[in-house]
Amino acid sequence: MAMISENGICTTCQESLRFCLACNRPVSGKYYEFDGNGPYCKDCYRNRSPCDVCSAPLTDEQWRLSDGRITCAQCHSTAIYFPAEADRLFFDVKQLAEQALGIKLNVPTGLALVDRNQLREVIRQQKEGNNKSDTRHLGNDALDPERTLGIYARRGMRRGIYIQTGLPRILFLQITSHEYAHAWQGENCPIQSDLLLQEGFAEWVAFHVMGYYRYTKYQERMLTREDNYGRGLRWMLEKEAKLGEAGVIEICRKLETTCTD
Repeated sequence: MAMISENGICTTCQESLRFCLACNRPVSGKYYEFDGNGPYCKDCYRNRSPCDVCSAPLTDEQWRLSDGRITCAQCHSTAIYFPAEADRLFFDVKQLAEQALGIKLNVPTGLALVDRNQLREVIRQQKEGNNKSDTRHLGNDALDPERTLGIYARRGMRRGIYIQTGLPRILFLQITSHEYAHAWQGENCPIQSDLLLQEGFAEWVAFHVMGYYRYTKYQERMLTREDNYGRGLRWMLEKEAKLGEAGVIEICRKLETTCTD
């Protein structure tokens, strides 16, 4: 006779079941995953508030940040909150981009951790001064303060990368390397206007950084996106297969190039 576990399920069946990470009840049929973590049942997905970072259903173990965001335990466990840690990871990204891809900035560009309210203010300033500034994100109209996690911004001689505080380490690295690539574009092809090329190149740099850290599942998710980021990345990887990394960089330097070429 099969033994019954504390949740009323026989131990034999329990070994083959999946359990919701939020309510710990068995999951049958459709379930949800967020950033590769799961499963979450339909009830939790529909009835629990989402994490402000990964959108997973929140449990009692949650963290409220100073700007009002609430994050789940999974995101909090590796979140970047302190400038010293952010600077160290930014240094690693710069080293990787330069040594592996030959992408180096000539103009000093710092990184600042900001909360959502501060990032909202940076975006507002960029939109108001868009004739004098450089923002590399599908045009200024697409900079949604509630969804944007990082931005490279330039006003006159001032250049900086602003990353939202409290992001998990893997997401911080992806966003930082993406924005670093936009900073390189700002120096080397400042009037390149093809949006797929802009975002595709930035995602291509981030894709290689993710590969260095062996975040292969994260790379797979980057490839499945159907927006300008995913489509641009796949185009860049096709070009890399034919022309190599140096060929991709040369494509980005040519102002007449578009992702339809």
